[in-house]
Amino acid sequence: MTAVSLSPPRPEPPVSERIELTLPDLPPQMDGRTVLHLSDLHIRRYRPWFRRVIRMCSRITPDFVCMTGDYMTWPSDEPAALHVMRDLVGALRPRIGCYASFGNHDSEAFKRKAMQIEGVVWLEHRAAVLAEFGITLLGTSTPCDLLQTILDARDLERRAGVQGRSYRILLGHEPSILITCAELDVQWALLGHTHGGQVRFGLPLHNSSNIPLRYSSGILRCRDSIGTISRGLGESYFDVRLFCPPQLPLYVLKRGPLPGAFTRRMKCVKWW
Repeated sequence: MTAVSLSPPRPEPPVSERIELTLPDLPPQMDGRTVLHLSDLHIRRYRPWFRRVIRMCSRITPDFVCMTGDYMTWPSDEPAALHVMRDLVGALRPRIGCYASFGNHDSEAFKRKAMQIEGVVWLEHRAAVLAEFGITLLGTSTPCDLLQTILDARDLERRAGVQGRSYRILLGHEPSILITCAELDVQWALLGHTHGGQVRFGLPLHNSSNIPLRYSSGILRCRDSIGTISRGLGESYFDVRLFCPPQLPLYVLKRGPLPGAFTRRMKCVKWW
């Protein structure tokens, strides 16, 4: 498929784009840590844009890399997606580790082969307890599977002797999962899926989700849980972005008040 350009060539997402995120219950071991968030690459072929993404990632040394799914789009995309993902993972330079979940576009065939890529801890409906940092990482591609992932996390936390004291971070995909996070004691969710709308005229025209269009990217809050939605690095269906540039966020974690005011409903407290 030939790329369609409706705007000037897109600039590289600023590598210096640092988003300070304040979290009141953040473990002291995580204060000041950085998390690079990659989401929604939607690889259909190995185009120059992905080579630029790989170069950008090779210049950053975060503490953690978290990837939240939709690495491909169509069932025939697996070979290209696996090729790009191997090169991307090889270029990543996390000090601590790289963790990933899948999205709704990632096929079962892709998942099986992606899990063989070295250098990534794949969290498909399961959890990983990092007791030395006081956190539990959970991964799920669909909201309906979060409960099983939580049960896995509780079992691992019990065996590690940190049950009730571990800060839970979800590598999710669809933003609506934040409501369930608030019910199940997950403090922070890294999310994608919407592409920030991909095409914006003031507000996005569409976000492939059941959340309001004005919630398509940024920081969402529900009760005492927050979700950060990346605009993503690719496009679904067509290579087009309009007034909605790709995003490669680098979160800088700080102990401090939760963004926004307490709300029993999910609300966007910061837009980007």
